[in-house]
Amino acid sequence: MERMTVHDKRLLGTPPPIVENTYDVDATVSIQHCVGWVAQHARDVGGLRELLIMCHGFEADWNMAASVCTGRPVGGFGLQLCREGLSLNNVILTRAWSGLIRRITVYACAPADTGAGNAGTLGDGRRFMGELALWSGVFVNDAAATEIYTYGPSSPIDFGGWEGPVLRFDPGTGAGARCFPGAMR
Repeated sequence: MERMTVHDKRLLGTPPPIVENTYDVDATVSIQHCVGWVAQHARDVGGLRELLIMCHGFEADWNMAASVCTGRPVGGFGLQLCREGLSLNNVILTRAWSGLIRRITVYACAPADTGAGNAGTLGDGRRFMGELALWSGVFVNDAAATEIYTYGPSSPIDFGGWEGPVLRFDPGTGAGARCFPGAMR
């Protein structure tokens, strides 16, 4: 079983050469095509041990329940992956990965963040990541669970020593629990 990376090129830089296959996508590739391509590749190689997803996380400065702008950005609105992104609106597509992938690790800013007033809305990041685990049937590690990181053009895709919490979402319950970096291996 091999490992694979899906890299949205809007996250500048080159993914580290730690996997056998990297699929570069951008705003010209539909999320449905990407999900289907990963599923087909996984079938062709007898399954994937791990799928790494490297992209930006969507953020907004909204309290959705109160319909007010907060002036403080929070994550949890999905992943900037392909044309449409991957969010609560379309995470069901990842059911195509069920039984084909053993683990997904997401490297993106704050996809599991749930800002004040966003629980139960399209900005509920913990629900989004839980749904990703449930639909794909895969344990999902979120390496930047609730943190928004900034970086300069001189250091793109420099994940270095991760400062934020790492959460693991269970494919049976969708629940997320804090884990330590060593548990991601």
